[in-house]
Amino acid sequence: MSPHDSTRRGRLQGKVAIVTGAARGVGRSVALAFAREGAIVVAADAGVNLDGTAPSRSPVEALVAELARSGLEAHASFTDVTDRGQVQAVVDDTLNAYGRLDILVNAAAVMRHGSILDASAADWDAQILVNATGTFNTTQAAAAHWKHAGSGGRLINFGSDAGLFGVESEVAYAASKAAVIALTLSCAETMKDHGVTCNIVHPQAATRLTASIPVERLPDSKRWATGEFDPDHVPPALVYMASDAGRWINGCVLATFGYEVHLYRLAERARSIYSVGPWDQSVLDERLEEAFAPMVRR
Repeated sequence: MSPHDSTRRGRLQGKVAIVTGAARGVGRSVALAFAREGAIVVAADAGVNLDGTAPSRSPVEALVAELARSGLEAHASFTDVTDRGQVQAVVDDTLNAYGRLDILVNAAAVMRHGSILDASAADWDAQILVNATGTFNTTQAAAAHWKHAGSGGRLINFGSDAGLFGVESEVAYAASKAAVIALTLSCAETMKDHGVTCNIVHPQAATRLTASIPVERLPDSKRWATGEFDPDHVPPALVYMASDAGRWINGCVLATFGYEVHLYRLAERARSIYSVGPWDQSVLDERLEEAFAPMVRR
């Protein structure tokens, strides 16, 4: 098989993309948008519930059938991203079938609610395993190919504002997304000399994940009833990032919130205090509060 031709030259024409978590939510919208822009999409999904239970082939097979009815080329891969063997198999199968891998989008994620006081060890393990380790597994497999092939690539991993700012009621989910951010920024440094861009996107969209949260606790709560946060409003930025035109974006965190696209400036020093030698404890006690408290309390 080879990348298909089309009379309409899409922005991703001739490219091959693996999209994890492609069967539902934002992952589904990304898979559809990429296919409409000319990419062959390998939709990788385990079909689990939001909490990571009850895997099923049906969701990813339904997505690929929908694309086929529209005359678009896609392949369904029933893949558990926590299983390194399955992850390597989907990368190898993609290369064997199409001869290339240009784009990897990691949208697969699970979520279980719980604060530090009531989240169970099983809740922690499930979310770290899928959201962080699963992203590591797919990213490493793709990166190894891209280094060997020398033809460049595009990595887009899904993060979350929860990973930057924390969420009291989703402690494990927030920690898993913080890991994804650090993982991706580290990859950006490693892979830039191999022509690979590595970026993070924080999508804000009406999915089963956000449906599990009371609307009054969602950011911009009054806007959720307007339809602005339809998952289909997320992919345009990703289409650009995955295209040849997006080659200049690397090591960045972007957010797609409805009709908005944001570039984040990550943590930077806000204020510093200095000593000419080892700190005297009493001096540091006074200067820390004097210098930092006004910024912390505002």
